[in-house]
Amino acid sequence: MLTPSGLRLVGRELSAADDEKIRQVVALLDQPALPAGANAILDPLRPRLALLRPPRRLRFARLLFMPLEPTIVPALDWHPGDAAVPRGVLMPLAATVRAGLGSEIDEIEQAIADRVTTDQETIAAVGARLWPRAASILAEAPAPADWDSTGLPPTVYPPLARAVAAVLRRTQRLQELVREATIGMVEPDPASIGALLAGLGAESPEGFGIVVAVLLARLPSAAMHIQQLVASNRGSAESALLRRALDAGLDRTLSHMESGGGLDVAVRSASLRTVGLEVLRMAQLLRDIENEPDTVRHRPRLKAIRSKLDLACRARFGSGLDEGLVAPLTAQAPVTDAVQAEMESNARALRALEMAARKVGNPALYDALLGKAADIVGAAAGAGVLTQVRQARLVEILAGPDAAEAVYRQRPTAAEGPGQ
Repeated sequence: MLTPSGLRLVGRELSAADDEKIRQVVALLDQPALPAGANAILDPLRPRLALLRPPRRLRFARLLFMPLEPTIVPALDWHPGDAAVPRGVLMPLAATVRAGLGSEIDEIEQAIADRVTTDQETIAAVGARLWPRAASILAEAPAPADWDSTGLPPTVYPPLARAVAAVLRRTQRLQELVREATIGMVEPDPASIGALLAGLGAESPEGFGIVVAVLLARLPSAAMHIQQLVASNRGSAESALLRRALDAGLDRTLSHMESGGGLDVAVRSASLRTVGLEVLRMAQLLRDIENEPDTVRHRPRLKAIRSKLDLACRARFGSGLDEGLVAPLTAQAPVTDAVQAEMESNARALRALEMAARKVGNPALYDALLGKAADIVGAAAGAGVLTQVRQARLVEILAGPDAAEAVYRQRPTAAEGPGQ
């Protein structure tokens, strides 16, 4: 049987494999009969997995620690006091929660049986039940008997377990805030962020740092609101605590953005429909850090992160253009009503990405990229794939009404017939 180091070596050898091979390995390792330790093969592949996001079997530990994903790091990259959770402690912590749940574990296992990580309904429903219970268990349970297997001293367990509990205890409310902000119902404000962070003084230092790091990963605008809370309570113990929590959370967030599996993953693996919002959130966080005098120590890192974000945005615009417009325009002729509707939706998503990306990159570059997109549409129309009306609709979304009007001037209007 391979040792953990041998398993990781296999993973490194797989790093050069193509995407389909990686998906096949993941599917194999998700088989129930394989030992949990076999997942060590995936450790060197985790940046690739974050990009590919293959559906995974919804196992108990996977569901339990989903809220902490932005802060989970390889054990070798973790040090005591970091606003992060070393991956090596997850299974012992999961075993502690499992034991503490008693008979409830059977109901949870049954609810997630044969489910995968893309089943958001199951995750939300079962997680709402599991995460608060797990927080209560980890806040009080002693270190598991196999803690030595983590390679960490026993003194590390209490603050780490309490830190994980601090996040799980607040997960439900954080999800509500994210959902409200995403659908445009209610934007978070200092009061709602303050309510979410209430009681941080009772948590371990690692706990409040990890809570803020998770919060910033999901709601970057929270940085500005925490700053407002700090300013409104300046000089108080609460203000000092929030200041330290924000500083630790920002350090973890920026480190994640700097890593190979951070910023690139968030932009390049995001769907075309959501990537614009993701970039907008990142740009807002970088702007808030730049504008606040209390975050001055983080500023030297921002230039490199902005440059990296700009490159990722350009790459995602290019891949989005290929998948959203080029592919459908070359797949069939003429374009059907359904394909036209899909392309118009894709064009709007490209514009949303472009508008967000301008905040971190060169606006003239995105003018050129949009012009290229409009040219691709024009070439398709010239080849007879698009009618004049359909060309104009796409060009208007991509380049504006003046460009669309120019389409009508370029060639005479023909009888378009049904399905214009």
